[in-house]
Amino acid sequence: MRIGLFGGTFDPVHYGHLRLAEEARETANLERVLFVPARVSPFRLHESRTAPAHRLQMLRLATADNDAFEVSAAEIQRGGVSYTVDTVLALRQQYPEAQLSLILGADALQGFLQWNCPEIIVQECCLLVGVRPSYDLEAILAGLPEAIRQRVQLVAMTPMDISASDIRLRVRTQRSIRYLTPPHVIEYIQQHRLYREP
Repeated sequence: MRIGLFGGTFDPVHYGHLRLAEEARETANLERVLFVPARVSPFRLHESRTAPAHRLQMLRLATADNDAFEVSAAEIQRGGVSYTVDTVLALRQQYPEAQLSLILGADALQGFLQWNCPEIIVQECCLLVGVRPSYDLEAILAGLPEAIRQRVQLVAMTPMDISASDIRLRVRTQRSIRYLTPPHVIEYIQQHRLYREP
């Protein structure tokens, strides 16, 4: 089985996330893409974030119409700071024969050496990296050790300049977020009055 792991805060999930997951699925012929929202990102320890239950539910709503997409609460249930290496190793135990891939954007690849145990992650997973025009991918790859570079597979991405922080700002300033995230997510945000406060 070919499984793609896609982690992040997803606060909220948006079409940029969904499109990267779909293009990674197509590029690597993945049978399943597992979205894993972080309980606490190690890179965002001091940022306020929406409750995990809300982020999890928005992901479920956003991915419900794609049979290849699945949402995992593994990092939320594990508690504490969410390290990708822990999730990868747990997934490897669960699926010992699977081909695992980690889906990430060029921005995440740029900081990959700062992750917890990157060398263990690339032993278990290949890296499916979304190519965005605003990043100098050659320079990013040149700064990585050969062992990591060899595990990178590039994913051509449809340009979508959407960010979760921009969506939160738009909600807070009462501007439309239509066509940035799926309608069910928008309804959920409105129903639960999310992102109204800074």
